[in-house]
Amino acid sequence: MELFAPIMTVSSQFKSAITLFATKIHSVYKAHEVNFDMESFHGRFHIIRCLLLADCIYRFYERNSIAIAIEKSFYAILFHDAMREDNGTDLWEKESAALCYTYLINNGFDAEFATSASTIILKANTNCLEEQVLYDVDVLDYHRFFFLPEERHRFKDYRLKFAGPNDCSGCFDTNSRTQLIQLAQDLVIFSESLVVETDTNELIQQLVRYYLNVKPW
Repeated sequence: MELFAPIMTVSSQFKSAITLFATKIHSVYKAHEVNFDMESFHGRFHIIRCLLLADCIYRFYERNSIAIAIEKSFYAILFHDAMREDNGTDLWEKESAALCYTYLINNGFDAEFATSASTIILKANTNCLEEQVLYDVDVLDYHRFFFLPEERHRFKDYRLKFAGPNDCSGCFDTNSRTQLIQLAQDLVIFSESLVVETDTNELIQQLVRYYLNVKPW
């Protein structure tokens, strides 16, 4: 039996990432929610939404014949807030990157792959599309701080690189960009209907089902 029935219709790369999250990584982010992050600003909700947004971005680039090693982006997303000890400015990116690298090496990946995937977390190469995905999903999920309708105008859409003038893929698509921003808002709004104490498997089922119903492409 499949671990998560709804994910049969998402990309195989997303399926691998969300399964890894559910089986091995979610407890790290659950601990954040207990220790300092009661609203899951950097907990399980954030990571799952970022994975879903990355899947949508990957689908866009794929249909536009733009090559991207999305597996690296997914690994970076999974670990990018893992070593946080508080909300606010991330002072622990190097530690999170090191944890990602160690996981990949210990699970059979070569040093080149482990290095290129884990250093995405440091966001030091603005010309790397895989890194841009992590940057963009983090920007998009900033909607979690503006979930009230009267607050959404505070989202700084100019920071988003996807399908805009600063997209390092060279792809420009105003309509798709607007649709992705709306998806990010919708995921946050739906998340507000779920309590932080929701079991991880149930949380994944709920968010993936919702995503599959509303994703723009």
